[in-house]
Amino acid sequence: MSSPTTTIGLVADFGNCADGERAVASMINSWKVDAVVTAGDNTYVAPKCEPFTNSVGNYYGQYFSTDKGPAFFPALGNHDYDNVGAGLDKYNAIFHFISTTADAKRRWYDVKISGIHVFVLDNYAPPADLALQQTWLKQALATAQKDDPAGWRVVVVHTPPYSSGVHPANPAMQPSAGWDYRGWGADVVIAGHQHIYEDVIVDGFHYITAGLGTNGAGEERPCPTTYVSGSRICVAGPGALRLAATAEAMSVAYHQPKGGASAIADVVTFHRSRP
Repeated sequence: MSSPTTTIGLVADFGNCADGERAVASMINSWKVDAVVTAGDNTYVAPKCEPFTNSVGNYYGQYFSTDKGPAFFPALGNHDYDNVGAGLDKYNAIFHFISTTADAKRRWYDVKISGIHVFVLDNYAPPADLALQQTWLKQALATAQKDDPAGWRVVVVHTPPYSSGVHPANPAMQPSAGWDYRGWGADVVIAGHQHIYEDVIVDGFHYITAGLGTNGAGEERPCPTTYVSGSRICVAGPGALRLAATAEAMSVAYHQPKGGASAIADVVTFHRSRP
């Protein structure tokens, strides 16, 4: 008898109230997900698209409160901090349901969504707070591994540690800077920021960039002509990740909306190898 499946929709770089955001949100809704997670940039500067209230609430507001509690878990991106009308205070006011156990300002936190445990980081925090997050993540992953050895552990951050995209990758979030994701018990790191889907494998560990959750307003980016070492695939165009996990395996698939349905552009499957 197979174990139950946990399904999460993971979207990044989406909050501009464009037709592409609606198409991606409709696609995620069709998956009947247990929760929606974001990898940041929940808002952009766009006409009649109030940060968070419209840019998120008009498309994913039904997940803010469900019969099982909150089911929407965002990460902070640069636009969430910097855009006119956005900022941390408003972010906290809208997403007041995020746990403050790890950080009183809700910049980093973890949430267990059935068989998938998500650890959200904020790579825009000051250096001292990055050090705090590093200590917290190590301890939180160890606790999660002890409490639920069969659970999957997914780290989410906005700027990818490794990427071939137009923006520089973030060395401050790489293992060489002390982030031993794999050694601490994480299964995958998922990021945003680059507006492409990419899977970069470094020392056997996957760093996935989640793609672009909308279109328009100059947000779409092509895949690059040169790639970093370990880059396995790049996909351009709007889409979102569908994480589907049982005790035996977890798939991370990049889906793109196509004519009211969706097409799978790539799938990474993780199999349980830990005790």
